[in-house]
Amino acid sequence: MGTRKNMTFPIIIALIFIIIIISLFVSIKQTEVICSNTTSFDSGIKLDEKIVAEIDGKKISSMEVTKTIYLSEKYRDEESVSKIMESLERTLSYLGDNVKYSVLEDKIIVTINVSKNEVILLDNIDFSLKNNTFVNINSNTKSSDVITLKVGDAYTDGEFMQHMKSKGYSCK
Repeated sequence: MGTRKNMTFPIIIALIFIIIIISLFVSIKQTEVICSNTTSFDSGIKLDEKIVAEIDGKKISSMEVTKTIYLSEKYRDEESVSKIMESLERTLSYLGDNVKYSVLEDKIIVTINVSKNEVILLDNIDFSLKNNTFVNINSNTKSSDVITLKVGDAYTDGEFMQHMKSKGYSCK
């Protein structure tokens, strides 16, 4: 009878270790954070930006950014759409095949998927009349006017949400 009591304690310890290991694996899994922002411009154009970031432990492991540009009646003509597309393609050319464009009747959708060291800029497009053009894209990664994110940036999911909320985005 004495050996049975002696075996109970090591079994309980082993079960506790198994529970701890399982909980560590569950806490290490990737977390998906979704943040979005909508900006309306004087030109009547509206820009929706949505970012889906995969946070792996304490860093960004991948991002999908969708920029939807809702065109006002005034800017749905072929020339305006062509100017917007030209500016977007020129600015985002460094991302190569990671960028997909869709042009619909009343909107332009840009989808960017990155999982390497690529830098992504948010809140960097302005559709106000400046310098005789209505589309201005800030591609300066050092500018305080834009949000710069990169795969590998050190953020927990909570820190990432807080960072994006401080820049005017809503997150879930």
